[in-house]
Amino acid sequence: MKKILTIILSIIVVVSFNGCKATQNTEPQDDARIKIVTTLFPYYDFVRAVTKGVDGISITMTVAPGQDSHSFEPTPKDIIKIENADLFIYNGGTLETWVDSVLGALSNDEQVMRMMDYVDVMEEETVEGMDLRYEHSHDHSEEMHSHSEESEHSYDEESEHSHDEESEHSHDDKEYDEHIWTSPVNAMKMVGYICDEMIKIDPENAEIYKANADEYIGKIQNIDTQIRKIVNKMDKKEIIFADKFPLLYFAKEYGLSYYAAFPGCAEDTEPSARTIAFLIDKINEDKINKVYYLELSSKAVANTICEDTGAKAYEFNSCHNITEKQFQSGVTYVDLMTKNLEVLKK
Repeated sequence: MKKILTIILSIIVVVSFNGCKATQNTEPQDDARIKIVTTLFPYYDFVRAVTKGVDGISITMTVAPGQDSHSFEPTPKDIIKIENADLFIYNGGTLETWVDSVLGALSNDEQVMRMMDYVDVMEEETVEGMDLRYEHSHDHSEEMHSHSEESEHSYDEESEHSHDEESEHSHDDKEYDEHIWTSPVNAMKMVGYICDEMIKIDPENAEIYKANADEYIGKIQNIDTQIRKIVNKMDKKEIIFADKFPLLYFAKEYGLSYYAAFPGCAEDTEPSARTIAFLIDKINEDKINKVYYLELSSKAVANTICEDTGAKAYEFNSCHNITEKQFQSGVTYVDLMTKNLEVLKK
């Protein structure tokens, strides 16, 4: 079935692209000197920060503000934008299975960054109490490879990435957590790699890109430092999410244990009565008086748990996406993580 779906999608992509290519010139032409397309908000924000102050750069985010990337399907217009991009940045993994089919139909696949290739990825995990009615419907043959540079964000010439270096990927049946940006440490690395790629594309503005990247990495570093101070003061390093949990990288980075209703990529939004009862018991047993829920999701489960425990519910942002209002106001990854700092203190 998976192969059949992939073939069908590939046909749709090719037909859509060929059908629209003839009418492409009927639309107003983007006169940007450099065109960058990203799939998710974190990468859009990282590019925006790195390219600040450089004229002639267009940045597009394919997944619209407020939209769930798990259900995203590209339009012919999206495909044309990717085809014309000087740099296409996507996350990778089962979160974006559509990308492989799109890239296979494009002629320009050289300037591509698959961000899961630039950090150490973790296997998805479940913890006690999670509603496991959720079953993975993903392809388990994802190609993965990672980089272990801990201190430097610049490329070594001998280790430069290429989208075509398929031989360096390992093949296995493991399920990986794809929410890599939730770790500020990973975010700092990725800002650096994006900076390196921009310098390759536009060496004339290398100093600006480098200065911008250093500035933004410094802001994220400050958040990282503050989180560690907060966690070090916690008597009980435990957090509870009355929601999905796409924050594995965050929790592991800062030594936090967690309990949640669902794994990070679960499609369900209503946990079983058994899961709710477990979380209520855990809150009462461990004397937890704060419960988290995710941005762009319902507070229904959190409200139910709070009614039975007296705990208070707070939004914790996975930075996966933002609302249209936030997008128009220029909210950044740093802004969202700063808000997370405040609720983490509670």
